[in-house]
Amino acid sequence: MRNYILVSIIAFSAMLIAEELTANEILIRVMNRKNGLNHSFELDILKSQKGKPNKNKRLKISAYWPAEGVHSRMSFVETLAPDNLKDVRFWEHRFKDGSKAKRWMTMPLTGKLKDVSDKKPNKNEFNFSELEITPENINNHDNKIIEQKALNGKAVIILESVQRSKKKIRKKLWIDKDESFILKAEFYTKSGRKSKTIDMGDFSVKKEMTFPQSIHVEDLRKKIIYDVKIENINLSPAYNVDDFMPKGSGVESN
Repeated sequence: MRNYILVSIIAFSAMLIAEELTANEILIRVMNRKNGLNHSFELDILKSQKGKPNKNKRLKISAYWPAEGVHSRMSFVETLAPDNLKDVRFWEHRFKDGSKAKRWMTMPLTGKLKDVSDKKPNKNEFNFSELEITPENINNHDNKIIEQKALNGKAVIILESVQRSKKKIRKKLWIDKDESFILKAEFYTKSGRKSKTIDMGDFSVKKEMTFPQSIHVEDLRKKIIYDVKIENINLSPAYNVDDFMPKGSGVESN
């Protein structure tokens, strides 16, 4: 009887480990989905909050994977609207050796370049960081598959990811089983209260890859809603390293 219980415990533990590895493998596929695919697109962002006037912002985002040199990925974000923020630009450099990413931005009005590598994203603005999968957040979270089902006619895998820290922030990700991209995300506080939802929609297919053309975000705690339109997707831009070098940063193309 004891041997049976022991075997059952070992089998159950092995199942949990296998499940965790499977979840991590899925997240790695999500992370690597667009690797090597140079692209650009524009975002039209409408921010609405009760008691405050709506705000519109338009951005152009470009991503480049250099074939040679030390950089693994280079990103450039331009502000197209409103007019008073057109001078604001953002650069990010990631490196093949896994060293810390470098980030810069130009300040509004002055246009002065500032190193923001250690600055956290503004939680009151829309950004993609909450949907981005990195090696750090795979390794610093406990990830597991909790369900497989259909969503909007797509076969999806639902993952739960819990941060290994005192905050214990938890999120659920609905991931397209075939193409490994995030369809939906929900975020929860340590107490288990839902704090934010993100839903992708209006999917289009370009070069045999599916992309969302709209994103709906609800910040339930701050009562902020973002409606985002993704437009002018370009999967064959002509880039070179110098296009992604912020002037005055002191970095050189390698």
